[in-house]
Amino acid sequence: MIHINKKQIIYFFTGCMAIFFMACNSKIEKEQEQEQELHNSLIGYESKYWYKRSLAHVLLNRMESEKNQVLWGTTYHTAAPVPLGSVGPAKYTRKLQGIIQNDSLGRVLKSAVSDGINVVLVIGDGMGNMHMALPIYKRYAENNKKQTYFEKIMSEGSCGYMHTGTARGVVTGSAASGTAIASGTKTMMNMVGVDPNGNPLLSALDCAKQSGYYTAVVSDAGITDATPAAFYAHSVNRDLESDIALQLAQSNKVDLILGGGAGQFIPQNSSFSDYYTGTDYPEFTSSRNDNLNLFKIFEEQGYQLCFTVQELKNCSANRIVGLFDGGGLKPAVEYRANQTFPTISQLADKAMKVTSRQKQPSFTMIECARIDWEAHDNDMVSVYKAVEEMNNILEVAYARYHKDPKHTLLIFTADHETGGLEIAYKDVEKDQGESFQLPSGDTYTNHTYPLFYEQFLKELEGQDKTISSILSISENAAELQNNLLKHAGIKLNTEEAEMLFYAKHDYKKYKLE
Repeated sequence: MIHINKKQIIYFFTGCMAIFFMACNSKIEKEQEQEQELHNSLIGYESKYWYKRSLAHVLLNRMESEKNQVLWGTTYHTAAPVPLGSVGPAKYTRKLQGIIQNDSLGRVLKSAVSDGINVVLVIGDGMGNMHMALPIYKRYAENNKKQTYFEKIMSEGSCGYMHTGTARGVVTGSAASGTAIASGTKTMMNMVGVDPNGNPLLSALDCAKQSGYYTAVVSDAGITDATPAAFYAHSVNRDLESDIALQLAQSNKVDLILGGGAGQFIPQNSSFSDYYTGTDYPEFTSSRNDNLNLFKIFEEQGYQLCFTVQELKNCSANRIVGLFDGGGLKPAVEYRANQTFPTISQLADKAMKVTSRQKQPSFTMIECARIDWEAHDNDMVSVYKAVEEMNNILEVAYARYHKDPKHTLLIFTADHETGGLEIAYKDVEKDQGESFQLPSGDTYTNHTYPLFYEQFLKELEGQDKTISSILSISENAAELQNNLLKHAGIKLNTEEAEMLFYAKHDYKKYKLE
C-alpha cells in the first residue's frame, strides 16, 4: 500500500500548477514575440519621410509594388521640378519655357495683369511629371490618338520645368510655393502672402483687382487652404485659417469664390444647419475660433451664396460664394453621376462661363488640390483620377483662351511634387520570362517586364474608393481584405491583410511607449 502524505500532495499540485503556468507563459511569450516580430517588420516602413498616419499606405504600396511596379519614395513633398505649360501672347509664354524658378512665374503673372491680359492659372497641387503622365500613358495604351490638354498646351505654346524651392531651402510646401507663384517673391515654409520678414506681399490677384479686373479663386480644397489663400491673404502661418477666412470676407477682392472649407465661415461650436437649410445642403460643424458668421458679411457685400450643384447651376449673379463642404471636396475617384456635390471641373466650368461674360479682363486661379492629397496617401489610381479632372479643367480653360488668344494667357503648373511617384520595370526569373518566335524567324526572349499596357490599364480602372476610405471603413482585417478586393481590385492574403490592419490601427500604441 502506497502512503502519500500531505506534503507530497502539496508538492504534486504545486508542480502541476508550475507546469501549467509555464505553458501559459510560454504561449503568451510566443504571442508577444510574434507581435513584436510583426512590429519590427513594420519598422522598415517607418521613416521621417513618411507621415506616421500613412504607415499602412506605405506598407500596401510595398506589398503591391511587386505586382503593379508602382513605387512611391515618400508621403511628403519632394524637390523634383514640376511641369509648366502655357499658351497666349509670346511676350509672356517665352518667359515660361526652359527651366525657371517659381517666383519667376509670379512676375510673369503680374506683367500680364499690368498689360490688361486675361489670366487663367491652373495649379495641380503636388503634380509631378509622373502624375501628369498617367493619363497620357493611358491614352497611348488604349491606342487613343487624342492628346491630353497637358500635351496640347505644351505643344502649341511653351513647355518648361519649374523649380519649387523656398527662400531658404530646396523642398517647399504649398504656402511658400503658392506665395512665390502668386506674388513673384520666395518666402519661408508655411508663410502665406508675406515675405521672409513677415511683410505683406502684393499678389497678382491684388494687382488685378487694383486694375479693375474681375477675379476668381476656385479650389477643391478648403478655400482658406494654403494655395488659394496665397492669392488673397497675408499670414505668417497657413494654419491660421479663421483669420484667413476673415480676410477673404472683409477684403472684397475676390468676385467669384468656389470650393470647400465652409466650416471656416460659421460661428464656432455651431452646425451649418443652424443657419442654412435646404434640400441636399451639406452638413458639417464650424472650424472657426470665434463667433463670426462670415457668410453674412458676404451677403451684405452683395454676394449670392450657393451650397449645392443645382444652386450653382441656376445662379446668374456675377459675385458668387459657392462652398460645398465643410472641408475639401470629395475625391475624383468617388465621383458618381447625379451627385449633389460638385466636381472641381464643374466649378471650373462655371468660373469660365462667368468670367467670359464680364466686360473687364479677368484673373482666375484654379487649384486641383486632390492630386496632392491622394499622392500623400501613395494612392496612384486616385491620383490618376484627380489628374484627369485637371485635364477636364484645362479643356474648358483652353476653350476660354481660344475665344481671345491675343489677350488671354493660360498657364498650368504645380506648386510642388508629392510622393516621389515612379513606375519601374522589374526583372523576373528566366522560367517566368517571355520567349517566342518572331515573324523574322528569330527567337525573342525577355526577362524584364516594362509594366505591360494591359496590366497598366487594369490598375487604373479597378478602383472606386480612395485607399484612405477603404482603410477607414474596414473594422477588422477580414473586412479590409474584402474591401480592398471589392473597391480597388487588390488581392491580399490573410497574413497581409492582418499586417495592414495592424499597421493602420494597432501600431500607434508602440509609438506612445
